[in-house]
Amino acid sequence: MGTRICLVALVAGMAAVAAGCGGGSKSGSSTTTTTAAGGGGSGSCSGTVSLGMMAPITGPAGSIGSDQLHWAEFFVTQWNADSSNSPKLKIVQGDTQLDPAKASTVAQQFASNKAIVGVIGPAGSDEVSPAGPVLKKAGLAFASGSATRVSLTSGEWKGYFFRNVPNDGVQGPTDSDYMMKKLGVQSGDTVMIVDDQESYSTGLADIVQKELKGKGVTVDRESVSQKATDFSSLVAKVGSSTKVVFVPFQIASEAQLFAQQLKSQGKTAVVFGSDGTFDSSKFKAEGSYISFFAPDVTTLPADKTTVAAFHKQFPGGTSPFGAPNYVLAQAYATAISAACKNGSATRASVRQQLAKVNLHTTILGTPLRFTANGDVAGAKFHVFKIQSGGKYVTVY
Repeated sequence: MGTRICLVALVAGMAAVAAGCGGGSKSGSSTTTTTAAGGGGSGSCSGTVSLGMMAPITGPAGSIGSDQLHWAEFFVTQWNADSSNSPKLKIVQGDTQLDPAKASTVAQQFASNKAIVGVIGPAGSDEVSPAGPVLKKAGLAFASGSATRVSLTSGEWKGYFFRNVPNDGVQGPTDSDYMMKKLGVQSGDTVMIVDDQESYSTGLADIVQKELKGKGVTVDRESVSQKATDFSSLVAKVGSSTKVVFVPFQIASEAQLFAQQLKSQGKTAVVFGSDGTFDSSKFKAEGSYISFFAPDVTTLPADKTTVAAFHKQFPGGTSPFGAPNYVLAQAYATAISAACKNGSATRASVRQQLAKVNLHTTILGTPLRFTANGDVAGAKFHVFKIQSGGKYVTVY
């Protein structure tokens, strides 16, 4: 990310971690500023253990980040409410606004906060790169529920970085296969691919381009800024042989603008977005498609009770960006409990136990265990179609 907003700025240096848009006080979550010395953190197995949460709680992707935060907080609420669970957990919020520089600042704060034994996040692939070295040096595990760039698990942070969503190496083939098998793209046809010049977008675009070219499809590769609003020159290049326009953007409203301008010029090519465009309030062009790394838990019968309880604590909508963070909190709780049974919940022991986590069932409808490199085992992507009224429906 993908991508998947109260404006609170983070000042430079050791700034205060920004507060989320609601829900913190009733869910074992806090916003803190700390200047304690870094490294060697641990939590009390007889008291409360803290987890850092790095997400774009405010800013352009705030609707995504606040949802991620709320699902992690929701798990913590459930865990803490059960008297048999020990130790208790607390979420420390870190608002990155999907900005790599802010992610680095938050990582430094978490590294220096001795109470934090593990981190959920960062949310975006572009944020992992600057935050990763800081978190690794501090001995912290960091597990993302939305960072999908393939290279993140190439070995640089092995044993430290984990993710419970599939990487772009799974998404690219899924998207190209769906275009060929379901959207009528054939050898000799054209697919336009438009990246947004950020590493997540260009990386996924590269994979899809390679897959399509290998099947005889002509690829028109284009690039725009995330701040672009006028796509008329690109839309003019969409000809009758162009069956699909693939837009792996991180800003959903940008995909909506592209789709609107495509329609206004009378073009019939199908718009196909990726993770960052999954926002039914901002991208609602009927007939468009989106691939996503997680299912919509609100449609899974087994999750009906859990979803109802989530909405009671956090009224309003939710998206598939949120639930993977519930599962990561669950994985950390499992790891922390195991570490405490073996002595104490230090950053090192939690990191080691997290790598061993094996959850047989999760609210995502799949088990969770990590590969040696930190990827989720047995991963798959899902495809949604936008129907009338902006309703997202799972089609694969």
